[in-house]
Amino acid sequence: MMAQPFQKPHIKAVRREYSGRSDILSSPLLVAIVDDDPGVSGSIASLLRSAGLESECFLDGSALLERDALADFACVITDLHMAGVDGRELQAELKRRAWKGPLIVITAFPTEAAREQIIAAGAHAFLTKPIDPDGLLEVVEAAIC
Repeated sequence: MMAQPFQKPHIKAVRREYSGRSDILSSPLLVAIVDDDPGVSGSIASLLRSAGLESECFLDGSALLERDALADFACVITDLHMAGVDGRELQAELKRRAWKGPLIVITAFPTEAAREQIIAAGAHAFLTKPIDPDGLLEVVEAAIC
């Protein structure tokens, strides 16, 4: 059975329902992308933009954590392995700060132990690089619904 292609209007429809916030209606949802490879974060940002989402890119977890308004983000996509604050540490700190949004962890070096740890700690998804664009959009859509 072949998977159905991702339909961009789905994410746009989600905007109207996300958290009941009226300000969402006038602006796209904002996704944080945390990856120390600007090429990867730029590609993900471009993909999300094509689906009607805005994003903000950060080189590591500490850069995201320094941002004043974490509540602005509907979702965080983070690399697992980075210098500085990596994906595991970012996940723990977001949890400590009671950030309630979905976290999607990506990595080029997956292990079953890492997957189990990240998912058990509450991540929405654990994806392997190279990222399938349609698959990522489906995961993001499911995360913000």
